[in-house]
Amino acid sequence: MNTLENLVEDLAYRQRFLEGRNSAAFLKEVDARFLIEFTYPHILQGLERKSSLTDIIANMGSRIRQKLKLERDSIKAVQAGWYVLISYFELDILGYYCKHLKVKNKRSKYPTYQLKVKDWESLQNMITIVDTEVSDLFPTKDPSSSWSGSEMLHDETGKPLIRNAHKDALLAIEKTDLSYLVETLNKLNNTGWRINQNIFEIYQKCMHLEKTPFKFAKEVDPQKKASLLIETEAIGKLAGRNLNNTFYHLYNVDFRGRIYPNTAYLHEQSSDNAKGLLLLDEATPLGENGFYWLCVHTANMWGNDKVPLDERALWTTENFDKLMSYVENFHQNNTWMEAEKPWCFLACCHELSLISNWCEDGNDQETFPSCLPVYIDGSNNGVQHLAAMSKDSEVAPLVNLVPSKIPGDVYMFIADKVWETIADLSDDLGKEGHSEFQKLYAEIIRLKRETEKWPQGTEKNKLAYQALREFKNHNYDLSRKLWPIFWNAIQDRKIQRKCVKRNVMTLGYGGTKFGMGEQVNEDTRSINDYLRDKEEAWGVKLGHLVYDTCYAELDGPARLLKMFKQLAERENEKERPITYYTPITNFPFVHKYRKAASKRARLKYGDDELQIQIQVWEDSSLDYSKQKSGAAPNIVHSLDAVHLAMTVHDADYPVTVVHDSFGCTAGNMNHMFVHVRQKFVELYDLNPLEYVLDQMDSLDLIPKKGDLDVSEVLKSDFAFA
Repeated sequence: MNTLENLVEDLAYRQRFLEGRNSAAFLKEVDARFLIEFTYPHILQGLERKSSLTDIIANMGSRIRQKLKLERDSIKAVQAGWYVLISYFELDILGYYCKHLKVKNKRSKYPTYQLKVKDWESLQNMITIVDTEVSDLFPTKDPSSSWSGSEMLHDETGKPLIRNAHKDALLAIEKTDLSYLVETLNKLNNTGWRINQNIFEIYQKCMHLEKTPFKFAKEVDPQKKASLLIETEAIGKLAGRNLNNTFYHLYNVDFRGRIYPNTAYLHEQSSDNAKGLLLLDEATPLGENGFYWLCVHTANMWGNDKVPLDERALWTTENFDKLMSYVENFHQNNTWMEAEKPWCFLACCHELSLISNWCEDGNDQETFPSCLPVYIDGSNNGVQHLAAMSKDSEVAPLVNLVPSKIPGDVYMFIADKVWETIADLSDDLGKEGHSEFQKLYAEIIRLKRETEKWPQGTEKNKLAYQALREFKNHNYDLSRKLWPIFWNAIQDRKIQRKCVKRNVMTLGYGGTKFGMGEQVNEDTRSINDYLRDKEEAWGVKLGHLVYDTCYAELDGPARLLKMFKQLAERENEKERPITYYTPITNFPFVHKYRKAASKRARLKYGDDELQIQIQVWEDSSLDYSKQKSGAAPNIVHSLDAVHLAMTVHDADYPVTVVHDSFGCTAGNMNHMFVHVRQKFVELYDLNPLEYVLDQMDSLDLIPKKGDLDVSEVLKSDFAFA
């Protein structure tokens, strides 16, 4: 018997002994094979995300109860997920271990448990065995049944229209006309996908090469490497399962109205590994302009996306022979692996090769049937929406809401301002400060290298870490004073831009000082060795400076971000969540961040008894702090979700969306390029900010606006490019 059959046999045997007092008793009459196949993807995804054991079994059990159309019960869900998971323990495929997390540098009172893989080969090979039509989170060979605007749950899958929605939002569905949104979701549900067989063949071969475009090959952190490897292999195996058939996804929305596929790994919102393998099922002739847009997209995927569109297209045609060499011998000619999006870039190269062969066979280029999705992305979409709402004519050029000869670059603008400040702060420290820094930095690096000499866990390794820790503690104040000198050594503007990019990107979605500091430490670690060796406090300082610079330099967006916090404070005083219907889609936005009640539960397996804490969402209260911090990002997201839905709904061809990125076949991109801008203007012609605030009697909060004419975006080449 194979692994699946062994798991089914074990679960079916144990089900015979389920008693009524067991919280998982509702599983007694449920087919064991269904339970294993249905929940398997949740285990795989939980391992990839390094989720706790409690979160994994809660997700498994919750989806089982949804599928069976049972009411929400967090305790029963956790026990059901645990009951199914025991079969993996019995077959020695999975195990678990206990660890105590640290909260504010203190050991947490309650332990947390993590899954560990004991037989990876058996676990991953199940992807090739389970029925993908049964398995939750896997693509299906037929479109799912349509959503109904009056129903909260999907008839076929039991999934909710709004993910993790509060009951207020679900009740609001009954009071509004959601036909526009439902039609949008159903259009996406019926969009077919196929695997690019040329790219898939190379994908498989690259898994075994020394030089590879896969990120796991370069990752040094063991946990992150394992996570990336799970994702990479899962994508490959799912693609192999669907190599010769069309497949589909079921889409729903989160509480902000943002659209997501209910598929793990192999979908258009996944990583470059997945996107590079995907083709739309419905081909479109290139037409008059399709080849041009394919060339632009090719340059974008390489990373040449900061120049005018014509220069991007020219870059592709001028490098055509080099691009063809990647197709002819991907292994020997492997520079394609250095592209910003290597798999999507290689897919473009193959498409160009197919077009070339098509023309050599005597066909017209315009008639070539292309299935490759090409994309245009918003230029820092969060700040775009804030600039449009505030009508800030000074920020608008930085995010390309007005026409210009070259793309505006808000990331570089902020980076330049930040490094001007850093240079001044560094100069203020004088020669003495620079001398102190050189000695401090040299000793920190020496001590770090000492820790790397000895295997982790050995006595020498512990002593080396102790010496490093004691030196840093002794020089704590000096280190925090000298941070500008460290960053001032970075004079490459491209690297400066990389250092601040995610900070600026998340500003429009409510980025905080604390969060930006964490982002700098995460994002700069892999840029080069110098940045890898920085002190965490230096990264935090840079993040704080970026935050302050954004609020000083981006006036209109900053005013709105402050206003959204005021709105949250006002609603908190009324002890109610921020609630409104969005324009166009009539989506019920209920910003009810909740504090779940916490209950202890026991999980039994053999002689083991695990004590865990469960979040019981049925017993929850409004989290006033999170409502305040989350107001800005989530209100902005609710409006970019409207723009996205309008773009999909009103196009007469398949459109694929990744939040602020809009895709279609190259033959339709000439229309899409104008269409996405027209929808943006239509949305802001409705004054969405006033529309939203009026529903909460808060029009008085709106700050003074600028004089931006949002319709200028129609003339901008780079707003969505």
